Amino acid sequence: MINHNKYSRNQIDKLGNGLIYLIEKMGFLPKTSLLKLVYILDEFSVKKRGFPMFNLQYEIWKYGPVCQDLYIEFNDGTSLLKEYIKSEIIDNKTHISAVNSFNDDEFSDSDIAIFDEIVTTFSGKNTNYLVDYTHQKNSLWYTTAQKNGVLDALLKEEINATDFKIDFADLVSYDENKLAFYKDHLEFLNFTASLNQR
Repeated sequence: MINHNKYSRNQIDKLGNGLIYLIEKMGFLPKTSLLKLVYILDEFSVKKRGFPMFNLQYEIWKYGPVCQDLYIEFNDGTSLLKEYIKSEIIDNKTHISAVNSFNDDEFSDSDIAIFDEIVTTFSGKNTNYLVDYTHQKNSLWYTTAQKNGVLDALLKEEINATDFKIDFADLVSYDENKLAFYKDHLEFLNFTASLNQR
C-alpha cells in the first residue's frame, strides 16, 4: 500500500498529468512501457537540467529501474492517481489509460519540451526496446547493479528485484554546477516533505 503522505499534492498532480500527457501523445501503453518512460523522463531531466521531472525513487529490478510505488499503483488498481488514470488487464497485460484530460498547471515550458522530446524519441517503441534502453552498458541501472554485485543475477533472471536505489547524482557528477543544483534540489524536497509531515 502506498503511503499517501509521502507525496505532495503538487507531486501527485504533476505525475498524474504527466502520465496523461504520455498516454494522450503515445496511445494506450502497457504498464512496463509506462514505468520505463517515467524513469526515462526523470533521467533525461536530470541530465539536461540538473533535477528530475517527478522526484521519484527508483530501484534496480530485472526489467530496469522501477519506482516501486508506481508499480504497486499500476498493479493493485489506482488509488493515489485515480483522478488521472486507470489500470486494466487486456490480453493478460496491465494497460494504463487516462480518465481525465491533460492539465498543464504543474508544468513549465521546459518540462513540456522534455516530454515532447521523449515522446518523439520513443513513440512506436515496444516494451522490450525500452527495457533494453535502460539496460545499456553505461546506464545507471547497469552500473548500479554491477557496483552492488547483482548484475549477473538480474541478467540471468535469477532475481526479479532488489532494493538498491538509483542515484541520479551520478549523472551530473562531472559538472560541479549541476551536481550542486541537484543536491540543493534534494535538500529543498526534503525540507518541503518535512513540512508536509506536520
